[in-house]
Amino acid sequence: MAQPVTRRGWSAPEPDPGLPDNALPESAAWVAAPPRIAASVALRRALAARGIDAATLQGVVVIGVPGADWVEPVCEAWPEVTGGPGHRRPEGEADALLAGPGHWMVLTGDPPLSRHQHERILARLAQGRSILAVSQAPERSLPPDLLRAADLRLQLLPLDPEGLGEVAAAITGGSPAALPPAELCALISPRSLGLARRLGQSADDLLQRAARIAAGGLPPSSGPAASLDHLPGMPEAVAWGRDLARDLAAYAAGALSWRDVDRGCLLAGPPGTGKTSFARALAATCGVPLIAASYALWQSCGDGHLGTLLRAMRASFDEARKAAPCILFIDELDSFPDRSADTRHRDWWTSVVGGLLEQLDGLEGREGVVVLGATNHPGMIDPAILRAGRLDRSIAIPLPDQAALAAILRVHLGDDLAGEGLARAALRARGATGADCAKWVRGARRRARGGGRAMRPEDLMAEIQGSAGTRPAEARWIPAVHEAGHALLQALERPGTLQYVSIREDARSGGRTVVDVPDEEASEAWVGLHLRRLLAGRAAEQEVLGQVTGGAGGPAGSDLARATRLAANAETALGLSDRPLLWRGFWDGQEVAALMMAQPDIAQRVETRLEAAYGEARAVLRRHRAELDAVVAALLEREVLEGAEVEAILRWGPRR
Repeated sequence: MAQPVTRRGWSAPEPDPGLPDNALPESAAWVAAPPRIAASVALRRALAARGIDAATLQGVVVIGVPGADWVEPVCEAWPEVTGGPGHRRPEGEADALLAGPGHWMVLTGDPPLSRHQHERILARLAQGRSILAVSQAPERSLPPDLLRAADLRLQLLPLDPEGLGEVAAAITGGSPAALPPAELCALISPRSLGLARRLGQSADDLLQRAARIAAGGLPPSSGPAASLDHLPGMPEAVAWGRDLARDLAAYAAGALSWRDVDRGCLLAGPPGTGKTSFARALAATCGVPLIAASYALWQSCGDGHLGTLLRAMRASFDEARKAAPCILFIDELDSFPDRSADTRHRDWWTSVVGGLLEQLDGLEGREGVVVLGATNHPGMIDPAILRAGRLDRSIAIPLPDQAALAAILRVHLGDDLAGEGLARAALRARGATGADCAKWVRGARRRARGGGRAMRPEDLMAEIQGSAGTRPAEARWIPAVHEAGHALLQALERPGTLQYVSIREDARSGGRTVVDVPDEEASEAWVGLHLRRLLAGRAAEQEVLGQVTGGAGGPAGSDLARATRLAANAETALGLSDRPLLWRGFWDGQEVAALMMAQPDIAQRVETRLEAAYGEARAVLRRHRAELDAVVAALLEREVLEGAEVEAILRWGPRR
């Protein structure tokens, strides 16, 4: 065999050209090398960024890792990084604990440590041994005492292009000519690199294979979201799903009691953000069956009478109990309304919701069945469904940001546009959903097929732009003025909080301005800021156009509705009125309109607040009219502007 090629302390056996095609290398070390090398690179880079000399480390070191498949490689790479001896797994020792003959004792939080193991940890510390603890979720998986005793907390990040270049060079002995785009790097895990390794391959081939595997190199029938590794844009949900996968595996192996497993979770987010895709990917990652159900499905069974519906509901839960461990997915959970609301057919809904509650935690139980609910309107669900022991965890799935959109597009594109950067397309797509991305990629492929050629970046851009470019000039002009008003006022009054502003038309709106709203205590200044921001679109129309349109009004989510609701709650619930000690309720939606009609004195105070904020917004925009016109022009030219671009217009002035 050829001698190993060494790069900065990481070594991998060079493949022997004399090996026949069906022969394996001498040991499993060749197979394990890519994940371990990736972990070594990530560890060294993280320590170097903190200015820490690995050779001097001792005491308790806690390392958080990006995903579950980083844990074992990091443990294996630690001796190389610190210069210590290797580790062995003692005979009869639990999987959660690795102990070696050297100075370090290595442990993970998978599965959770027993009380006996906690005591052993304390004993090792007392003996002067050092401890390395590695976990995807240290706060949830590792002993609190260990976290409090940590001498160093380190969080590893996914490798960036430069780091992946180092990994590829260390594995193959050659330097890559090209690196994966930045949006793909976060998806490439140690497992992806291990699966991509081939005998005699180049560094470029390794990275191309790893990128394809990470971004959706799956069997065609599996679809792009066949596992949680292929769901960018929902980090909280994916992190919970990976924790659940680990817990279900431990439960199935008898190592974890069902009482320690999450019983259910509610996914809440706008349509098209991937709630159903998450359910499929979660089941695939957990390796358990997925059973789909919904109120509509149950109600459509048989004659649709109440008894038939309840029997269908029970049948779904019985099927899940037989398949346990499994995931029962209930879509459109807001179909089960709050029983306390004044709704028609209250007796019907009381029985239906009661039947669901009985299945969720009745006497029969549902051991091994994790219930996953999905909704676009979490506020409409009966609160009893969300109580402890039922669907007691709620995770919001927001619209994806620019980085997530680029990653989602890459997942759906597969091999198309390989090597092309997607930052520009993702910027134009701001405000879109994962479903929109899938639609655009299908359209771009259709354009390419129609031209008898491979897909081009302009095919994708044309699909994303859609009909926006063909809208009449006036139809684009008014939204540009309106959204420019929102964006400019936010950038002026709270620099750094404007995410982006867009006049790209979609099914939900003709434009949007998205801001970061930090958690702050409600005050007069806070209320005034948000009222001015909400009314700035209408104020811009009046300043620029000399008249206003109905763009600020409309349904409960419109600018005027939200501003009225905020002003009303400032008067009745937040203690900011001239009668601060009298609480009259926190108002939402249609209740505000009824309040305004029933109590004219409150309506008058609300209108006074709104008029004052509107006048202030107009004054601000009038003083910055040149910048307002510049933002309008930029929106008409590019459709989407990042917050930094709007702030640059403020800082440097309009382009001459």
